Amino acid sequence: MKRNLHFFFVFFLCCTSLAAQQRLISGTITDEENVPLIGANVLVVGTTSGTVTDFEGKFNLSIPQGAEKLEISYTGYTSKQVLLTSASEYEIVLAEDNIMLGEVVVTAIGVERERRTLGYSLQEVASDDIVKSRESNLVNALAGKVAGLQVNSSGGQAGSASRILLRGITSITGNNSPLFVIDGVPLDNSASNAVPNVVESNLFNGNSSNRLIDIDPNIIEDITVLKGAAATSLYGVQGANGAILITTKNGLGQQSRLNVDISSTFGVNTAIIRGYQDQYLQGSGGNYRNGLPLGAGGFRSLDPATNPNGFTATQGSTSWGPHKDAVDQFTLDSIGQPKIYDPRDDFYRDGQTWENSVSLSGNNNGVGYSFTFSNLQEQGIVPTNDFKRNALSAKVSVPFSDKVRYEGFASFVNSDSKRLSEGNGQRSFLFALNFWPISHDITNYYTEDGTYYSYHPTAFNNPFWLAENNGYYSNTDRFIFNQALTVELAPWLKLTERFGADTYHTLIEDQVNIGTRGFANGRTLNTDITNRILNNDLILSADRRFSDTWQVNVAVGNNVYENTFKRDILRGIGLSIPGFYDISNSGSVEAFENDISSRSYAVYGTGMVGFKDMLFLNLTARNEWSSTLPLNHNSFFYPSASLGFEFTELLPNIRSVLSYGKLRASWAQAGNTAPAYSVIQTFTQSSVGDGTRGTISVPSQGQVLYELSNIKANENLTNELIEEVEFGADLRFFNGRLGIDASVYDRRSRDQVLSAPVAPSTGYVAKVVNVGEIQNKGVEVSLTANPIRAARPGAFDWNLQVNYARNRTTVNALAEGVESIRLFGFTSPLIQADVTNGYGVIWGSRFARTSEGELIIGEDGLPIQDDALGPIGNVMPDWTGSIRSTFNFKNFTLSGLLDARIGGDILNFDLFYSTFYGTSVVTEDRGSVVVWDGVYVDDDGQITGENNIPVVKDEGYYQNFYSNISELFVEDGSFLKLRELSLGYRFPQKVLDRTLIRSLEITGIARNLFIHSNFTYFDPEGSLDGAGNGQGFYHSVTPGTKTFALALKVGF
Repeated sequence: MKRNLHFFFVFFLCCTSLAAQQRLISGTITDEENVPLIGANVLVVGTTSGTVTDFEGKFNLSIPQGAEKLEISYTGYTSKQVLLTSASEYEIVLAEDNIMLGEVVVTAIGVERERRTLGYSLQEVASDDIVKSRESNLVNALAGKVAGLQVNSSGGQAGSASRILLRGITSITGNNSPLFVIDGVPLDNSASNAVPNVVESNLFNGNSSNRLIDIDPNIIEDITVLKGAAATSLYGVQGANGAILITTKNGLGQQSRLNVDISSTFGVNTAIIRGYQDQYLQGSGGNYRNGLPLGAGGFRSLDPATNPNGFTATQGSTSWGPHKDAVDQFTLDSIGQPKIYDPRDDFYRDGQTWENSVSLSGNNNGVGYSFTFSNLQEQGIVPTNDFKRNALSAKVSVPFSDKVRYEGFASFVNSDSKRLSEGNGQRSFLFALNFWPISHDITNYYTEDGTYYSYHPTAFNNPFWLAENNGYYSNTDRFIFNQALTVELAPWLKLTERFGADTYHTLIEDQVNIGTRGFANGRTLNTDITNRILNNDLILSADRRFSDTWQVNVAVGNNVYENTFKRDILRGIGLSIPGFYDISNSGSVEAFENDISSRSYAVYGTGMVGFKDMLFLNLTARNEWSSTLPLNHNSFFYPSASLGFEFTELLPNIRSVLSYGKLRASWAQAGNTAPAYSVIQTFTQSSVGDGTRGTISVPSQGQVLYELSNIKANENLTNELIEEVEFGADLRFFNGRLGIDASVYDRRSRDQVLSAPVAPSTGYVAKVVNVGEIQNKGVEVSLTANPIRAARPGAFDWNLQVNYARNRTTVNALAEGVESIRLFGFTSPLIQADVTNGYGVIWGSRFARTSEGELIIGEDGLPIQDDALGPIGNVMPDWTGSIRSTFNFKNFTLSGLLDARIGGDILNFDLFYSTFYGTSVVTEDRGSVVVWDGVYVDDDGQITGENNIPVVKDEGYYQNFYSNISELFVEDGSFLKLRELSLGYRFPQKVLDRTLIRSLEITGIARNLFIHSNFTYFDPEGSLDGAGNGQGFYHSVTPGTKTFALALKVGF
């Protein structure tokens, strides 16, 4: 990293510019109503010299000798060229263009194209929309802002992972995250895990951060989301799941001076807690359990004189004791009333977030530069949990001549975090917290002599003690680098060489102190991860208009992509000295190593032919060679074709209503390769044991043993093939006041690379094969509107954006003899994929029913459990949508984002456990009577009558019946969130003109201010599997948060 930093500074210090003889001009740019246009771009045609207008629409610019024209551009207005004369001042008026026919967007491989020429769907997100969300994880900042893009935050701990999907599921068991690209560099967004040789370690430890959390949102200029295969096929296997392109700030849009921008944000995060009963105490059978049993379900009463705090080793772990108002001999407060606690509220704290950034940017005679440093410190709602990030980024754009331009970007980031274990393990703080009774002070866990105790030490550790004596510490150094050199060979022909790298080094210490349940002697686990991505593109592009009739845009190129991953692990078992986590303090040490390398080569081409600025045909093709496939199958080819038709060019009479209309259609193929080493049989470190007298881990006694992997490799694997058809329309009404962009698509991914079960006689448990097909059909609609347009500067203005998406995922085929694929969970319940029920099926125990769906009731008046497990829900939502409104009046801006996810189920495994232990709000009606709606049936399945047997909801009812039926713990995952709300005030320019301050803005922000959901624990968005495919499995997940923040931004 020192070498990277040295290179970082040397590289940018060496960037210089050349000056020529110049003269100075000035001017003012306004609209047709004489309103100044702030931030309009002024460029000297044929050069890279330019500037932008200030808050009064004025500009000053040095003109090189021989310059003839200025080009003026501004978003929402028609660009204009102005002939340079001997005058030194210019008054320039731009005409409004609300349908923005000349809008330029970034497409695959970084090629800029006019939006009107495209035949597929894309959507842009502005920098302000990202920064104003004040999310530490960039993935979360995208939630609700793009139709068809679904974001799931895994939980409320600082530094938690987030999952992102575009257009549903592409791979049944593999990676489904879209490709992230920053200035042409593909980014790693994986969530590295520290636990070796454990399948689904998220289930027992919780999730890790996804690496996009390293990206500083302050450096982003804009984001372009490419959704379909036609838009992303040029990215090859990396773009199989869609692509999100990040363009960083380069300073070219700034005035010809040094601009300093400073921002500071402070926020408070509070846990959203719901779903626990607060009426009944610890105990069993309605009795407070303390001391020896008295028989018949009773227990000795608590004697406050001899045991005032009620902590004994024989207290129960459940909350089936007496009502809090029925106890007169209990821990007393100063007025003699029963002392009741709120353990969840006592444990969670108010988290705090501080973020400060400073940016230096400018544009000096065509040399654009932007330098940004930011510091983020986030204290989580869980004690000792935190996340910190320091990021230093720089970008320069340097014209070496009128024909050659160099652009470079570099970013160094250090991310540091401590998280607590979640999941189904005994070291999980949530495993204890969710079941902690209200009759015990969770904050009191040391005696007067400093000895640690828990109210029920044989069942749980105290969560505060776990926070102090356990931790998952992670420190990452990341360096992202990109450089591009563009040479103009002719006015219509360019050659671009672009090289980029994304490399990070992560050190993880997973610390478990002596005395932790499940790890009585303690443990330390040190993981060293290095990941490196290298990417190179050489692109020759041509853009030429032969006449008013024909336009051609062509690009050909080649790509080299390499990914190297290395993980070294030292596991120390048993600590000699408590709290000392050096590996030398371990009783025994185990070592693990994991190296994965892959490389791909590709050639590609894209071409567009435009006819009369009305009909646009786009063709692409890419051939890829992947190192993870066998030599005889490592080459695969995939083309695409799209057509855009601006039909309003033929209907000029309707433009007063329909200002712009385009129909589009596309067909595309995309490829996906196999995981590394799927075609080569590998070995794994072995262990020896007979299942009775324990297991010997190796190396042992100087001996090392390896065995063949129990997954059989396949030397005949081929690539996965994705095929998609998309139809869409882009319609803009009333001169751009109303816009509708709609798409329908059918996406199939076949020849999935899966591990299919094989007969045990083969010596393997599974074999890697090309089988299966998954299909996504969907609709996406994005509506934009300007219902109230400001008639003059400072007048009321209202902008509206509505997004809607509906996706259906089906599993059309699996391997022969394979009925389902397990995605996440236990033997039962679990999340799986199968042909009959689709993807994301919740599978578990359920009620027996008649053919008409009626419950079958037993002799005890309780529904009978079905003998077989079956589908009890599906996690995939029916539809998603959002509404974003922005109101401007004078210097105030009010913005809100309402986000909805309708349909989809959640397997609430926390509800299962808390119901069994008596802490769930479901058990608050204990003692009441219920008559289940159902019928009796005879041995032949014939209905013999309706149930009328009353059943008492007591401890036995909930523990022996209710908790055995997984179906009862499947809940609706629908929600409606006021995800973001902000109110900002920008100080008037006439006030700031008397100071050194260029701009000043203060903004109040709230997140998750309102949530409507029927989910027991309020916010159904969390998932134990983090960014993985096991969404909808809610178990020991830190609750979500509500945030209030204040941001200040000052420009000089």
